[in-house]
Amino acid sequence: MTGFKTTLITCHQCARRIMVRAADAERGSIVCSHLGCGAINTLQTTFQYDERLVQGLPGFGKLVCQRDPTQVYPLQFGDNVIGTANTCTVQVERFMHGGQCFVSRRHCTLTVTFDPWAGQLRYLLQDGVADPQQPDTRQYSLNGTQLNQVSIRKTELIDVADQALITLGGADQFRLIHFSIPQPMLDSYRIELAFNPDRTQ
Repeated sequence: MTGFKTTLITCHQCARRIMVRAADAERGSIVCSHLGCGAINTLQTTFQYDERLVQGLPGFGKLVCQRDPTQVYPLQFGDNVIGTANTCTVQVERFMHGGQCFVSRRHCTLTVTFDPWAGQLRYLLQDGVADPQQPDTRQYSLNGTQLNQVSIRKTELIDVADQALITLGGADQFRLIHFSIPQPMLDSYRIELAFNPDRTQ
C-alpha cells in the first residue's frame, strides 16, 4: 500500500487506541495489543469519489419533451433555469393551449450536483429562480411546477429520480433522463479515506 500513513483507531472491545500500520490495512484486521484484550478489530475503510471527475463528463442529463420527443434539452452542471426566456439555460418552446402559454419566462430551476459518496449526479428541482438582484429571494412561476403530477411547494427543493416527469404550468411535461457515470471512470476517481474509530467491528 504505497502512500499509506499510520493511523490510530479505537478498539471495539477495550476502547483503547491502537496504531494501524500498512500490513494491518492490507490484511483488513488488527489484533488489539493491550494487555488483557486481544480483540480482533476488522478494519472497514471508506471512500468517496473526487468531484473533479465531472469535468470530463460528456453530458449531465437531459429533458425530453413529452409532446414532441424529438425536442431534447441538454442540461449543464450547476443551475439550469428552465423557461421560455432566451436568457434561460434551458429555453423551452412557448407551447400554446387555447391561445395561452402556461410556462413562465423563468419558470423553475433544476440543479445538477455531484454526490461524492454515491458517485452519482443528483438532480434538485425548485419552482422559480433566484432573483439576480437579491440572491436570497426567489421569483416564482405563475402557474406552478409539478413532479410526477404532484405540485411542489414554493419553498421545496426536491430530488428528482431518473425518468421522472416534470410538468410546467400544469400543462407541459418533460421527462428527466439522468446521466449515469460509467463505473470504470468512477473507479479511477475513487479516494480511499483514513480509518475511522467508528468504522471498526
